[in-house]
Amino acid sequence: MAPSPADATSPQFDPLGLDLLGRNLREEMDGRPRMPLGTLKPFPGAGLYALYYKGDLDVYKKLKGLDIPLYVGKASAGDSSYGDPPDMTERKLFGRIRDHRSSIKQTGNLDPSHFDVKFLTLDDIWIVLGERALLRAYSPVLWNTVMTGFGGNSPGQGRRNARSVWDSIHPGRKRAARLLCNRNYSDLEMRKLISDGIGISLMGAGEQRDKELKEFRNRTAQTIWEEAQGSGQGSKSVLVFRESVFVEENSRFGFDLRPCLRSAVSRY
Repeated sequence: MAPSPADATSPQFDPLGLDLLGRNLREEMDGRPRMPLGTLKPFPGAGLYALYYKGDLDVYKKLKGLDIPLYVGKASAGDSSYGDPPDMTERKLFGRIRDHRSSIKQTGNLDPSHFDVKFLTLDDIWIVLGERALLRAYSPVLWNTVMTGFGGNSPGQGRRNARSVWDSIHPGRKRAARLLCNRNYSDLEMRKLISDGIGISLMGAGEQRDKELKEFRNRTAQTIWEEAQGSGQGSKSVLVFRESVFVEENSRFGFDLRPCLRSAVSRY
């Protein structure tokens, strides 16, 4: 049978296309058993992993019991400058998951027992592409996008650094103890953002979901504070744009900055 005109003009099939790869990885990840994060035993290899919430915090209640991850990550086996194959007996993937378990333990409202983890051990060639594909398949993944700060490197300890959304919702990590409040969102605004992100995660694939996701990504935030231009190492000046929010948010973390406010500039 001759192909129809529509068949003749259809896009060329790409067996390694990101959408197809994402679908295959998501099906494989969904089929993997959920392992309790708190009791996960060491294992060798590198690859991809996803964290799932099963606790009772109100902010995540709509995700409880669903195979929608809060966080997707990767750990590569590592490259050799001489082209030698990586040592797949090393526990790179387990080590990365263990670091997250340690971060969760430090908070005041999370515990490793509140989480399950799924993981896939893979060759390095698939890991970076695989992470992108999983992020696209589950988008928006809350702790990768909406609640940034969970998987990143420790920020500087100067208080002019801003507290991440993650450390604002889940305070307690030592690395964030001296940081000022988030630059852009109050607690109420963060929780609204999280709720809207979860709502999109629960939508079925299609044009409406794509539209909602695009609008969500393009939202603008109303700045609370920022570092004063030209501030050097010896200066501790910040510009405050929403004074009442700035004072209220920092008081949640034990900082009373009201005596320090001087019009639009705060010094501490």
